[in-house]
Amino acid sequence: MNYRRVLYTSAVAAAAMVGGAMPQVAFAQQAPAAASDDADIVVTARKREEDLQRVPLAIDAFSAKEIKDAKIERLSDLAKLAPGLNYTPLFGAQNQLPIIRGAAQTFGQLNVGVFLDGIYLSGKAAADLELNDLERVEIVKGPQSALYGRNTFAGAINYITKRPSEAFEGEVEATFGEHGLFKTQASVSGPISESVRVRVGGFVRSSDGWYKSAIDGGKVDFVDTYGGIVTVEYAPTDRFTATLRLSGSDEDSGQPAANVVRTNAFPNNVAGPGTTRNRLYVGEVPALGENAILVNTVRDAVQIGDFGQRSQIVRGSVDLSYDFQSFNARSVTSYSHRTGDYTFDGDNTLCQPGPCFNFGPPIAAGSSRFALSSADESFVDISQELRLTSTTEGPVDWILGAFYYSNDTTSLNRSLSPVTAAARNTFAFGKTKNETRSVAVFGSLGYDLTERLTVNGEVRYEHEEQDYSQRATNPLGTLLALNLSNTFEFVTPRVTLDYKASDDTLLYATIARGAKTGGFNSASNITTAQRPYNPEYSVNYELGAKTEWLDGRARLNASAYYVDWKDQQAACQNPGIGATTNRTYTCNAGEANVTGLELDGLFKFTKAFSVSGAYAYTNAEYTKFLDDSLN
Repeated sequence: MNYRRVLYTSAVAAAAMVGGAMPQVAFAQQAPAAASDDADIVVTARKREEDLQRVPLAIDAFSAKEIKDAKIERLSDLAKLAPGLNYTPLFGAQNQLPIIRGAAQTFGQLNVGVFLDGIYLSGKAAADLELNDLERVEIVKGPQSALYGRNTFAGAINYITKRPSEAFEGEVEATFGEHGLFKTQASVSGPISESVRVRVGGFVRSSDGWYKSAIDGGKVDFVDTYGGIVTVEYAPTDRFTATLRLSGSDEDSGQPAANVVRTNAFPNNVAGPGTTRNRLYVGEVPALGENAILVNTVRDAVQIGDFGQRSQIVRGSVDLSYDFQSFNARSVTSYSHRTGDYTFDGDNTLCQPGPCFNFGPPIAAGSSRFALSSADESFVDISQELRLTSTTEGPVDWILGAFYYSNDTTSLNRSLSPVTAAARNTFAFGKTKNETRSVAVFGSLGYDLTERLTVNGEVRYEHEEQDYSQRATNPLGTLLALNLSNTFEFVTPRVTLDYKASDDTLLYATIARGAKTGGFNSASNITTAQRPYNPEYSVNYELGAKTEWLDGRARLNASAYYVDWKDQQAACQNPGIGATTNRTYTCNAGEANVTGLELDGLFKFTKAFSVSGAYAYTNAEYTKFLDDSLN
């Protein structure tokens, strides 16, 4: 099914200033704004100001102009433009899955760390933000664990908001389209005194979506969201700057469009005497639009939450920076509270004209209710980072830092399998709480061996404590009560050697260790030894080149990498008695190798016209997988 969207966009910009903007922020580090669209982009992926073409890392950076011109609105749009980045929204907005360089996360935390102005965003639903009022987005590939923590296993994505401007300016943009699409965003910025500047921005976006349910005719993938941000910057002297950011958003979105493509080959008598079911599907899987969308959208008396996902987010941070004569001292304090609930049709089945099988007992004719995936969640994050960074010119540069992180995640599991009334009455509605407390120290040391050859070493030590509890909220439920605790420690170094072959050519080689934290399993039919699962680790080797030609009109960058992945977190099953879903657990069963190549280039024909392209090749494969159920 083909759709065409006709968009009508208008924008008004007032008092736009060229060359006098306030500094940008990336990973909680100030950077001077570009003086023009052709100026080099400044990034701070190594927690210091560096030109994008001069930093020995594989980074894709999208400026505010590129975000606007390319209509980049969500993480899925970035994945279309950044080589090596893939994006999959598994089971809806509450389970986002960005993948960098083929290191796909199966269970546990994300393999890619997601940040907003350098502050870590917890939970998979927080990974995909509305990209509004942004100065830049940076996608850093390869493990960033040495400077940014244990869950930047495969890379990091940092959303960087705009800072207040020196002169008054404002912008309003509105977009209209088919299927009820409406989006507007606005911002105003400027000084209110000699030492105080303020920026205020907001957005609204709504859409009826592209699909309707074939079961009840309701809207499926609709969106209704709004939010805003206020940034206040106080700079009483040239040396001291204090930045306060407050933001909030409210989102109401539908569940993903889905249907069941039934197996068509290799029949077997697995559904009872005299009943035959096919075991596999052979042939090309039909496109989603070629089939009826089999998801429920109309709530009934059985379920607790409305279909779709709703979330409310409040974030705040205080960023203090003071420049001493030879180093910069920085403190970044943050608080975030995200609440949300979701309910999704779990079976995507309509049994007509007769009863059908899906995951277990037969579903009555004319019915669709087999399973509802539903939860009510809350995430509270508090972090504090203190950092000292050298600022003097010379052959040595260094960073010293300390970090504290606290996360409290609670969830009320409201999922249902309402095949029979008895099953509904005995469902436990489990309430879980996961508390994480982490402290870390980190640092980096760079030394110019010659005028062109530099070696840089980074290392981070992190100590993390996790506590997990689970109980049933339904007195008739049989959910197992759990109280679990574990401690994890990570040491994650990175060594980089870079050689400036010329003013326009940088060659580099990197070895880095990535780490992702462990956690707990809560399934009923597993052993005590299977409750915890351990961290996973990787060693990453990378060679890269960044080159410019024709006085900067042409650019070509290349990187090749190899990843040795150990103790991979995957799904195992206890070969005991009980339902399959109650004996599945996360285990450290896998080992994998990933090899790849990335290329990106740009050619500027004129100041107003340029052509860019990118290519990524990834070969990721398991080298070992041991599942307990296979003995």
